[in-house]
Amino acid sequence: MAIIASYFGKETYGILGPQMAATVIQENTPYDCVVIAVAREDNKHIIKKALADYFGAVRPIIGFSTLSGRADLFSFAKELKDEGAITILAGPQADRVL
Repeated sequence: MAIIASYFGKETYGILGPQMAATVIQENTPYDCVVIAVAREDNKHIIKKALADYFGAVRPIIGFSTLSGRADLFSFAKELKDEGAITILAGPQADRVL
């Protein structure tokens, strides 16, 4: 599993919530879980390649946290879902329909 969280340049705090979720997942399920902090300027094609390398032949399960209203992350989640990944939106904007 992977958790994608928005990241803003020059932040002085960590992404504690997604990191805690990854720890709970790893300790209580059979899944490994990584957290990927994504800034607006990051190339989504490079992220998709890294995800493909990480998951290999296994169907991706990708959670999105700290979406911060970023339309690019909602679009990215929909794109990954349309390509066969299981996507999970978390946080206060989790009611968004892909």
